[in-house]
Amino acid sequence: MKLLDSISPNVLSLISAMLVSVAQTLYRTGLTHLSPTATAFMMNFAFACMSGGLYLFLGVGGDEPTWEAFFWFAMVGVSGGAAGRYLNFWAVKLVGLARASILIQSLLIWTSAIGIFFLGETLTLGVALGTLAIMFGAVLLVYERGAGKGKIPFWYYLVPLLSSFMFSLTFLFRKYGLDIVPSPPFGMTVSTGLGAMILLCALPFTEQRVTSFWQPKSLLWVGLGAAANVLAALLFWTAVREGDLVRVVPINRLSVLFVIFFSWFFFRKQEAVTFRVLAGGALSVAGAFAIVWGK
Repeated sequence: MKLLDSISPNVLSLISAMLVSVAQTLYRTGLTHLSPTATAFMMNFAFACMSGGLYLFLGVGGDEPTWEAFFWFAMVGVSGGAAGRYLNFWAVKLVGLARASILIQSLLIWTSAIGIFFLGETLTLGVALGTLAIMFGAVLLVYERGAGKGKIPFWYYLVPLLSSFMFSLTFLFRKYGLDIVPSPPFGMTVSTGLGAMILLCALPFTEQRVTSFWQPKSLLWVGLGAAANVLAALLFWTAVREGDLVRVVPINRLSVLFVIFFSWFFFRKQEAVTFRVLAGGALSVAGAFAIVWGK
């Protein structure tokens, strides 16, 4: 942890973004045979086991866990580990990996709103322009000429938008929890452990049969994705603790560029990564930079 503390939060967030794109690609492979609920459960379960091992190995830096910290980290699990993650995987099934990842960029809008209404931040010109850029990027993404039979229904795009809102709440909860107990592994263990329990309870009520859950190859891909995600989360939680949300969050969302590339490279038969998708992604990332510079 001392090594991570010596690295700039912005650099940690960028490396985390690269690892997130790898994890998302591995999850996409697992989703070919698993339901969104099963994938989200396995991801959270593997995540909790790995981060729990890190917590036991690294400790909490001299600060003992408290019930207040546990509550905030548990809220991260409810909003992000369970609801946000399930909606994210469902969105991938509905609209594809590239489109879902770009639309989740809208969490920057939610994050700005949370900062304004809950943290007293000011909406600067840079933040306003960045927000507009992300919105227009989303319009480019969902607009399709001659939409008709075989096209993606417009309401499908609401799923990743709702997912992004649930994820945006986690940044506020993480800040509160890390101010009390500055241990990313502890927060990761609590949040993903609770998320796994919630999703396990939801499994019997999904549309998929229980027998479709046990797909060894799919579970392997999800496990590998979780391993990459744990390292990404460790870097990002440290960046959130040490840095400024309005900087580390947009930088972390640059993962969409890597996701688009991996989506085209590995899933070109299933994913239609058109010029409009690329333009929407580029505009969204430009909006992220405008938000950073506007602060």
